[in-house]
Amino acid sequence: MLFKNTIKVTEYAEITASTNFATVKPTIQRIEEDHLISILGNTLYKSLDTAFTAATDETSLSTNEKALLDKCRKVIGSYLGHYFAPIGEIKFSDSGLRRSETATEKTAFQYQISNFREACLRNGDAASEQLLEFLEEKKESYADWTSSPEFTSYRDLWIKSGKEFAVFFPSHSPYRNYLAMRSKMEDVQEQHIRKAIGQSLFDYLKAKTLAATPAFTEKEGKLMYKLKKAIANYTVSFSIPFLSVRMDAMGITVATTGARASRDADSTRQYAPDAQMSNIILATKDTGNMWLKDALEYMTTNKTDFSEWDGADVEETEATEINNELSGSFGLM
Repeated sequence: MLFKNTIKVTEYAEITASTNFATVKPTIQRIEEDHLISILGNTLYKSLDTAFTAATDETSLSTNEKALLDKCRKVIGSYLGHYFAPIGEIKFSDSGLRRSETATEKTAFQYQISNFREACLRNGDAASEQLLEFLEEKKESYADWTSSPEFTSYRDLWIKSGKEFAVFFPSHSPYRNYLAMRSKMEDVQEQHIRKAIGQSLFDYLKAKTLAATPAFTEKEGKLMYKLKKAIANYTVSFSIPFLSVRMDAMGITVATTGARASRDADSTRQYAPDAQMSNIILATKDTGNMWLKDALEYMTTNKTDFSEWDGADVEETEATEINNELSGSFGLM
């Protein structure tokens, strides 16, 4: 674990110095398991954790270890408020669950807790993006990351992060939307785009994205931009029906407005009607078609610069009326 006491946690998280470290320790461990290992990979995380645990003084860590530790702690500290807030406001003993409140310190209102958790979640999302950017910039110093399955998975998609996704399709919560739609983005890239541009050119471009330091020619860079615009729009179009759907032991359910009404940012908003969502699905699908067609025309004009392309035509997907029979709540976060 990358903290040893509450004093250090207060430098990164919105908690008081009087907080019992043993109380927040399980939450910190959960955050490291859920949010850090998925980025760092198991080997790099264990290496940092082992070095930190063995060090009697953090100053004895190497420069690279101290830099990585700081970035990781920013992720942990931000998410700590989100995950610990529901736990910290109650006490659980053999007497059951109790709310702790004194004459001078009152329990926060529910909307305040919700807003606080949302702010911490957004900060955690931003810190996670910054950790990825740091690792990308300093990858030569972290061989355990570049040799990890997590690095391969990160590089495997042509749009690699929420921040990059926002360049091609802006949204309110790009990092969470990116994670929610990543599986569908893989479908679009590996099935739709591969078929559209041909196996040889697809493999050639993908090999470049997987390189330690991707190096595209100017025209390849322009082509990648067009393809990423197509991928982003197709991904949104194909993901919308799934974004507010949950599958668990209760079956398949959708979100309700009541579940979010206590949050200030959402209390003045309502879920889009099904017809409006269908229009968005069609519009983004049409936009994806246009960018893919534009990419094909660009390759045709500059065919000598794309020797791996076989010159096959794109099988353009016609926009069709879909999801008219659906009812429920859909939307980007």
